[in-house]
Amino acid sequence: MKQILRKVIDERIRDGLWAWRSRGDRTVLTAVLHDMLRWPYPAAADRDHLQATMDWLCAAQDATGNDGVAAFYDLRMGSWSPAYPETTGYIIPTFFDYAAAVNDDSYRQRARRMGEWLLTLQLDSGAFPIGPLWPDWPRDPIVFDTGQIMQGLLRLFEESGDGRYLTAARRAGDWLCAIQDEDGCWRRHTPRPVGHLHTYNVRVAWSLLWLAVHAPDGCYRQTAVRNLQWTLSQQDGDGWFANAGFTLGEDPLTHTIVYTIRGLLESALLLDEAVYLDAARRAADALMQTQTRDGSLRARYGRGWRSDLAWSCLTGNAQASIVWLKLYTLTGDAAYVMAAHHANHSLKRHQNRHSANIGVRGGIAGSAPIYGGYEPYRYLNWAAKFFADSLLLAQSVAETSAPGSTTIGVTGR
Repeated sequence: MKQILRKVIDERIRDGLWAWRSRGDRTVLTAVLHDMLRWPYPAAADRDHLQATMDWLCAAQDATGNDGVAAFYDLRMGSWSPAYPETTGYIIPTFFDYAAAVNDDSYRQRARRMGEWLLTLQLDSGAFPIGPLWPDWPRDPIVFDTGQIMQGLLRLFEESGDGRYLTAARRAGDWLCAIQDEDGCWRRHTPRPVGHLHTYNVRVAWSLLWLAVHAPDGCYRQTAVRNLQWTLSQQDGDGWFANAGFTLGEDPLTHTIVYTIRGLLESALLLDEAVYLDAARRAADALMQTQTRDGSLRARYGRGWRSDLAWSCLTGNAQASIVWLKLYTLTGDAAYVMAAHHANHSLKRHQNRHSANIGVRGGIAGSAPIYGGYEPYRYLNWAAKFFADSLLLAQSVAETSAPGSTTIGVTGR
């Protein structure tokens, strides 16, 4: 009978039934049925979704016991992961931004606690280790994670004036300068397979340029520009980037595509260089043309922006919304703010703000449906971070209501 039931009952339903039967947890089944039946959660005002998202991020920090932020809540296992240094680093600016938006110093205190934890992790080389910090993982240095942690350190320095954070950022930047290849690419200390190129490392160039603002005497600006030039060599005429995926031979996720776009965009702002803005805008415009009627994007795009996937990467959707909102403030083109609005509305419809499970309530899953191909059955701290950033930026755009300058001499982080 059990074998017959296994054949008859959909595997996705079986996951939910197992969690219900083994630990009395109905949240897996609820989440699966919502997506299988295309039964969205109700969308509310931006501030309500933003508060729910920040509450989830606070819960993810509290879950670790060390002030880092848990990488994810695993729905099937019913548990939090260990803390993730990389994403904790770039979550820090989100907490400072939210603290300013709601005038609540508790979020600044949380950001400072994240920073203190990160300082304990820096390696002798200046690099930071790959994460999440699973007990059996070696503490190997890695380029991308180090660059993202630098963003948290730099924001902490700007907010507090504490020189320890700038010193740590400089040590990290010196390591990144030292290991860069002559053509501007980073091939060492990158995710496996060894030697695979990663165009999305241009977000590291953005971090180095930010560091150069506070430490102009270093190697940081030159190293960043070399990587930016290499990144441009990877872009096709229609805006698509080669080598933007995590692994060889795969069509890149929107997550890593927009990592690349954002790195170019923010670098353009810091350098006041139109060539990088043009490259970012070409890709962002092409991605906007693929947006579906419900506001989402396909999870992956191959060369020529082709995709036949039916599922979406929610992290990439939130990241794209941020880029479109930033382009709106630069250009005044209403198409960008409309695309961002549709993306954010779609994300709201995938956020459960009323679950009794604190690991679910206010979280943003890796995929839609939740059993899709990117981090299935997991609520991710980086997805929540980018959704919060997008909602904060949308709020700022709504308050100012007027487009910004058409030049690019504006620093944005």
